[in-house]
Amino acid sequence: MRRADSLLAPLIRNLGIEDAVRLERIREEWQNIFERPISFHTSPSSLREGELLISVDSPVWLQQLGFYKEAIIKKLHGFGVKTVRFKLGRVLPERKYDRTVSKSRPLTESDSLYIEETITSVADQELRERIKRAIEKSITFKR
Repeated sequence: MRRADSLLAPLIRNLGIEDAVRLERIREEWQNIFERPISFHTSPSSLREGELLISVDSPVWLQQLGFYKEAIIKKLHGFGVKTVRFKLGRVLPERKYDRTVSKSRPLTESDSLYIEETITSVADQELRERIKRAIEKSITFKR
């Protein structure tokens, strides 16, 4: 028996898609390699002969990342990246849903009191429930 990667590596190299496969692996792991806010403001665009082109969403981030170029290369060395370049451009949305970051916060007792005080003057029961849900959603949404 032989490992599948020992059979696939020469095939990928012969087809000339080695850089494309590496780029896809980098994209899949981007949020694990770089935590927020870096992963939120950047995304890998292309990989050619060991040079990774990284899209950055603002000039401020573009300039800031220049100071960390060597650290970025060091983190990506395992993917065959020897150098990086940055360009101002469209950043791809994050691929994986980050389950560790909550999208909402719990309602406090004072939040509940505020909601009840706000909806008490509404006579229509259905409308009152809809307003209550809207206020709850607005308060608990984590910005």
